[in-house]
Amino acid sequence: MKSSAPPQTYRVKSFGCQMNVYDGERMAELLDQRGITPAPEGEEADLVVLNTCHIREKAAEKVYSDIGRLVKAGREAGKEPLIAVAGCVAQAEGEEIMARAPAVSMVVGPQAYHRLPEMLDRAVKGERSTDTDMPPIAKFDSLP
Repeated sequence: MKSSAPPQTYRVKSFGCQMNVYDGERMAELLDQRGITPAPEGEEADLVVLNTCHIREKAAEKVYSDIGRLVKAGREAGKEPLIAVAGCVAQAEGEEIMARAPAVSMVVGPQAYHRLPEMLDRAVKGERSTDTDMPPIAKFDSLP
């Protein structure tokens, strides 16, 4: 993967459950805090986050289809976007996504959304990264 200019615009595309809509909004807030703005409707974004839900039928194949469309549209527009795959499909299929889709810069699971900005920094340098770890969550320690 080659290095690229830092993205100026983004689009978060959420599929599936209500939690994904919420998570997509949180990721958008992280990008907003970095000064990256939502892409105007009808324009290609510099960064596209595909926020996925594994419950949907054929969810993984839909992700690969969307990646292909993004790459094609980017080539036609003369600029390929940085692509991140987030959510449950990213969690379940992270290594497979990185192997099958070289256009994907970042794969981030639901427990690692807060790391999206640092993963973006690596992507701009041309580095691909995956973070699908499921660290123990302290809030559950007090439950029986």
